[in-house]
Amino acid sequence: MMVTKEKSIYDSLAGLLQHPREDIKLRVDECIKMLNDSGAYPDAVDDLKHFLKDLENMPLDDLQGYYSYTFELTAEHTLDLGHHLYDGFKRSNTLASLKAMYREHNFPVDEVAKGELADHLPVVLRFLAVCKDEDLKMDLLATLVNMAVEKLMKSFERNPNNVYGHLVNATYRVLDKDVKEVQ
Repeated sequence: MMVTKEKSIYDSLAGLLQHPREDIKLRVDECIKMLNDSGAYPDAVDDLKHFLKDLENMPLDDLQGYYSYTFELTAEHTLDLGHHLYDGFKRSNTLASLKAMYREHNFPVDEVAKGELADHLPVVLRFLAVCKDEDLKMDLLATLVNMAVEKLMKSFERNPNNVYGHLVNATYRVLDKDVKEVQ
């Protein structure tokens, strides 16, 4: 079962999956420390260390361009989870259901999302970080988040030199481990 430490990890991963800022390396280091302190995600730590190594010689402007190209300009790598699982009407229903769930749990989705859709991975991770309903979290992880992130991760297998592949892989490893611990 997820404990408070993992909730911090979800929030930290959400921050790393947003458009990079000048403090990206510091935030990766902090996430690595959280993962190490938990002792539960050694493979995710390795992936984040690879991500950090890739960042060492990359100027922020280049990283921001890479982010935009990777997550915003190619549907294959979008962080909008429903895109990886559903088409058309089913995706619309999923988005509406997520917004209703957020409202029901007093999650400030409009403030957190800042224009992104309700199924945007950083938004969903931030919700999971604060949601008190463990059954709801596990259901959301198992039925939407983990399955979509797995497909997203597999899309990076076709692009092994993409710097963000390590970050997506680390995120998947954390989510997958949490889902499997409960099953």
